[in-house]
Amino acid sequence: MRSIIFLLVLLMSLLACTAYAASANALQLARVSSPSQWQQPSWNEWVAELREEAISEGISPRLFDRVFSNIHRPDRKTVRLDRSQPERRLTYLKYRKTRGDPYRIKLGKHNYKRNQALLREVGDAYGVDPCFIVSLWGMESSYGNYMGTFPVIKSLATLAYDPRRSDFFRRELLLALQILQEGHVQNKNYVGEWAGGSGQPQFLPSSFQKYAVDYNGDGKKDIWKNKADVFASIANYLAENGWQPGIPWGMEVSLPRGFDHSLIEAKHKMSAAQWAQMGVIGQHGERIPHTNWQASIVEPYGGPPLLVFKNFHVIKRYNNSTFYAGTVSYMADSICGRR
Repeated sequence: MRSIIFLLVLLMSLLACTAYAASANALQLARVSSPSQWQQPSWNEWVAELREEAISEGISPRLFDRVFSNIHRPDRKTVRLDRSQPERRLTYLKYRKTRGDPYRIKLGKHNYKRNQALLREVGDAYGVDPCFIVSLWGMESSYGNYMGTFPVIKSLATLAYDPRRSDFFRRELLLALQILQEGHVQNKNYVGEWAGGSGQPQFLPSSFQKYAVDYNGDGKKDIWKNKADVFASIANYLAENGWQPGIPWGMEVSLPRGFDHSLIEAKHKMSAAQWAQMGVIGQHGERIPHTNWQASIVEPYGGPPLLVFKNFHVIKRYNNSTFYAGTVSYMADSICGRR
């Protein structure tokens, strides 16, 4: 009897030890696989590994070494800006008043008039309203007057080294090196905003590779200094994302009493004529055009409802924000003297 009891106790002990070991192994595995426990390589180790990948993708070793010769560590200011992006909630009208202020619109009118021939030529070539080319130009870089001061390679390398969004920014960094290698811009002039947007249209490297245009045929897609390339690149971006010639962006509207607010959604579309039949009118009493253009109603926080067509959503491809698209559209109409 005692031997049986002894064997049972021994068996239970062995089972307990096995369970504990399995639990400990599982915990250790979780710790190793947890991002917070991942051992990040040193900056020099990471740059060395990036160098191998860049060379394998055709980047010149000499170019890589020259570009990284003065980058000895991640940029603290870039990290700080990435970590502390403001999340305060502005109203739409306050945002529009700040970004599409009267002075910026005045500058837009001046720049439109000054470059009218080229803008119309580019607009006709791409089937894009030149008023929107100017408006986007003004929103992104204040008509080329401010393109940012952050060295693009250093900013992208910093964000690629940081584990939070490393894959995305590593790809952008490799594309940025390709832009330098192709000679579109010199490294000393390759500056922009802290997250890697650069040039007068503020293109990320991936947008540059997809949409930038050498409009004047000099062998460079110069979105930093050449206005023809700048305007054509913005127009090409809009055209490639589905811009529809001859169709307005939309309009501010008033909704009738008893309006079904569940219809206020960008995905809920019907023809402009159908919205008009439901009693939707312009903010100042204008009639909505009785057309078959598909439209939806959006209501930005702190602003009037907007009846918007396809081109409004194309602008959002540039910056996925209703505030941004509404302000660009407002500026475009104001610059060209349209209600």
